[in-house]
Amino acid sequence: MKMILLSSLFAIAILVSCDKKNDANGTNSNDSSSESKETVAKPTAPKSEGTVRVLFVGNSHTEYFVSFPKVLEALCKENGKNVEVLSLLQMGEGIDKIISSNKSAADKMFGQTDADGNYIDFVIMQESTPIAIQEVDKFNSNTKMLHDLVAKNSPGVATYVYQLMAPFEFGSSDFKDYQPVLIENVNNAAKALPNAGVINFATVLASAYEGKEGYNPKNNEVDLLRFTDTSKHMLNDAVFLNSIVLYQNLFGETPKIPQQLPLSTGTSDNDDIKMMDVSKGVSNPDALLKIATSFK
Repeated sequence: MKMILLSSLFAIAILVSCDKKNDANGTNSNDSSSESKETVAKPTAPKSEGTVRVLFVGNSHTEYFVSFPKVLEALCKENGKNVEVLSLLQMGEGIDKIISSNKSAADKMFGQTDADGNYIDFVIMQESTPIAIQEVDKFNSNTKMLHDLVAKNSPGVATYVYQLMAPFEFGSSDFKDYQPVLIENVNNAAKALPNAGVINFATVLASAYEGKEGYNPKNNEVDLLRFTDTSKHMLNDAVFLNSIVLYQNLFGETPKIPQQLPLSTGTSDNDDIKMMDVSKGVSNPDALLKIATSFK
């Protein structure tokens, strides 16, 4: 498996070295369940003829141990959806550098047209955590830049901004300080864009961490949702859970779960993503499915 990125570790060092944890947007909270009470409306899916295209733009929190694009693709196949999953990914980078590092592919993709008026129907934007917390203006300009590029040939695109989870132990003092900031900043970024909403991945994960529907987030004190280092990359359980939530947002229904999905064989450098039985790769798929459907 890919080694944990030094850039990810460096990013966390920046976060924990802040003198004032509320510098990012003037917000400070000591309540682990503190979230913005304001909700963001869901975008309207454009009318499509033929293939529905879903574009992911992100870094290792979109694809690392497990892959949101690959799991979504498998769910769509199982449920008979005519979907093409596209991605622009760059490890450890923000949206601006992801686009510049993949300029040729991005230019080609954004230059395509479709008979229904929208080549790309949905875009999921995942910003880097340090930018989303500390560089609010850059966060907003990056998401606007990406939207404008997509909208040139997909003016009706439905945009979702990825709700990040603070890269700290769930319920810790650092988590309590940073998570409300992330949620507020993501909400504001989405509200500033046309036809945009939020994929509430962090809020859903919080329900799993709280043990809703009988789910146990730990096995022998080991976190089953996120890797136990400073990167906090999502593991099989978390990507399974949030892929169902993503599918529900895109298509307005809960997917039928196939017997197998592309999941991680482990977290070592020798591990990889391969098709495996959900019952073996996910600790409690029934409980996680119930959590996901509670957010439908």
